[in-house]
Amino acid sequence: MVLVLFFYFCIMRNYLQLFSPVIVLTILLLPGCATTRYVPEGEFLLRKNTVKVVPDKVVPPSSLEPYIRQKPNTAIVFGWKAFLNIYSLSPDRDTGWSRFLRRLGEPPVVFDPGLIGFSKMNMDNYLTSMGYYANTITDTVFYDNRKATVHYTVMPGKTYMIDTVILGQADTALSDLYYRFANRSLITPGSRLSSLTLEQEAARISSYMRNNGYYGFNRSHVSFLADTLAGEGKASLQVQLPDDSSQKPYRIRQINVYPGFDPIQAVMDSSYYESMETSEYDGLTFHSKGKSALRPRVIRNMSFLRQGELYDESRVKTTYDRFSHIRLLNSVTLLFDQVPSSMQLDTALVDCTIRLIPGNSQGYKLNLEASSNSNGLIGVSPALSYYHKNIFRGGEWLTLGFMGNFQFKLRDPIRATELGASLSLSFPKMLFPVSQVLFRNRIPRTDVLASYSYQSRPEYTRNIASTTFGYTWSMGDNFHYTVNPLRLKLVKLYNMSPGFLASLNDPFLIDTYRDHFDLGMSSIFYYTSDNSAVHKRSWHYVRVGLEAAGNLLSAFNSLMRTDTTGSHTIGGIAYTQYIKADLNAGYTLIRHTHQLAGRFYAGVGVPYGNATSLPLEQMFYAGGANSLRAWQARTVGPGSMPVDSTFSIPNQAGDIRLEVNLEYRFPLFWKLEGALFADAGNIWTLPREAGADAGVFRFRDFYKSIAMDAGAGIRVNLDFVILRLDLGMIVRDPVRQAWIPLSRWLKKDNYSFQFGVGYPF
Repeated sequence: MVLVLFFYFCIMRNYLQLFSPVIVLTILLLPGCATTRYVPEGEFLLRKNTVKVVPDKVVPPSSLEPYIRQKPNTAIVFGWKAFLNIYSLSPDRDTGWSRFLRRLGEPPVVFDPGLIGFSKMNMDNYLTSMGYYANTITDTVFYDNRKATVHYTVMPGKTYMIDTVILGQADTALSDLYYRFANRSLITPGSRLSSLTLEQEAARISSYMRNNGYYGFNRSHVSFLADTLAGEGKASLQVQLPDDSSQKPYRIRQINVYPGFDPIQAVMDSSYYESMETSEYDGLTFHSKGKSALRPRVIRNMSFLRQGELYDESRVKTTYDRFSHIRLLNSVTLLFDQVPSSMQLDTALVDCTIRLIPGNSQGYKLNLEASSNSNGLIGVSPALSYYHKNIFRGGEWLTLGFMGNFQFKLRDPIRATELGASLSLSFPKMLFPVSQVLFRNRIPRTDVLASYSYQSRPEYTRNIASTTFGYTWSMGDNFHYTVNPLRLKLVKLYNMSPGFLASLNDPFLIDTYRDHFDLGMSSIFYYTSDNSAVHKRSWHYVRVGLEAAGNLLSAFNSLMRTDTTGSHTIGGIAYTQYIKADLNAGYTLIRHTHQLAGRFYAGVGVPYGNATSLPLEQMFYAGGANSLRAWQARTVGPGSMPVDSTFSIPNQAGDIRLEVNLEYRFPLFWKLEGALFADAGNIWTLPREAGADAGVFRFRDFYKSIAMDAGAGIRVNLDFVILRLDLGMIVRDPVRQAWIPLSRWLKKDNYSFQFGVGYPF
């Protein structure tokens, strides 16, 4: 947010005078929207809730606010309730325009005094669970101009500090286990006595017992006895566990696996289980009809359960997660049944049943992006891929992809064409020895990728062949990592038009259009607060990418020949040397069916050593369906440079990219959704000798070449796919460094249509 405001200040400080009429109109309009317009006569709009805790800082007020029953209308920034203002603009008459504004906006929250009592009760219950007793909560309501502000004053009550913690009389085996992990207890002398902490401690004890064989142990077997009369403000606490032999450790007797379980047939066919073939493999008993989708050895490696070992709930969960992670199975079920005859023994027995329901292992995916701008340039980018999730019956993913990128104008023979094919194979394990202890919960994957791309432009033809070897893994549901220790790429250019290099507007670009050899490594770190495919609540993400090339090869420079430019070569082809980093961070605010999504992107690549510029395919570009949507891809920048006339089809690129995007999404009707958006950013080059000054990034004045657009879009949300059509209009032209009047937004050369699949970010 700070960076966005910085951009805003830098860009706008010289244009306030130009926009002063608009600013004055906005200031007059928003208060004049009469946000209380649709509040019934005699009632009040809930303006705000405030919470004050006395004494200060005993309990954070923010921890109490979620327990207030009635919330005011959604505010975006600085208390601005934009959605309420939009709703208030709707005409009284029931027209299409009125219904549109009301669907886009948010109705006023009418103050309900009856909910104050429930809010106070909720806050009191929360404080009691935190260990504050006999709390005092008062409220005051302020009325002003048909608006109500509710102020809560909270005075937390008496607390008790735990003086001693002892274990009451308990079964010897349970007692031994309790003391074994007592150092991890959540309740210790000196901590505050609270029911919430006691509940968490009971859950922890129960979980530990189940992880050590006690299959039937649950929360009800743990209780606490607190004595608060021992001293003023102090309490002695006794932990109580079962003191009889009703709780026993369990061992796993047999593990039955149904690798192709069909739940419908199991219900409909009474002879379903009897008709299966049975086989044994390394302690597992397999029941199947025909060949299993997964090989027995793979299932054995996926499972952390072993015959004869103590029941361990953590291993059960790990086994479930590992089977689910290979994405071949529609459903995974682990069932446990007590062996009745074993109940008379010191150690009881359970049988485990693993039911695996396979899904479709093969399928196709089709993706399409298209754009058209006001000067007639059309871009179409289709992509088709075939996948197989179990090509060798070991959970291996095979993906075969084909892509194209076509740019052209109607009735014009000049065009650019790119065709590509890729083959990737992903194995559900580390192919080379790596400690598997690091990957107990999730299965790491080894990825091997090979690709080829053919690019034909009026100025040249380029072939790119590449291969990548790397690892992908997750830590929990939020952290995801990719490390590619080997990334190899070979780029060859042919059929270069005479005089092409000499005609480039920026001389440093000459080095980007030559054959080169790229050997390096890359890594990606990705964090998301919500890993689900469909987000039901607000979420955010951060993606960081790092690449480096040429460092290993530079150690052998003394063995290599040099070309006419002084670059070291392998087989007559110079190798590249650079480092590159990018940051992609986003936040999506979700309120019911409305979303406000924002994204910030920053990237920089620095050539050095054996290279004077980044390879063209590693440079940044802007514009297109997921970037600055008023421009087509590769038609923006660098800086304030115009589109290079050397290229029949634009191919603008740079070493630095900065971009900010904001989009408001709202439902319309049926499967249709609407969107309003704004994008700002550009690409730049690093300072170089003989480089074009207009494209160079400088901290003191880069804001002058910021490109900005605004627009609207419509989406068809079919649940399994989202089809998107956006209209982007240039608001600020980076070449002229000038704002575009509203009257020219839809003029020729000032807008673009973008078609895509899925949300842009």
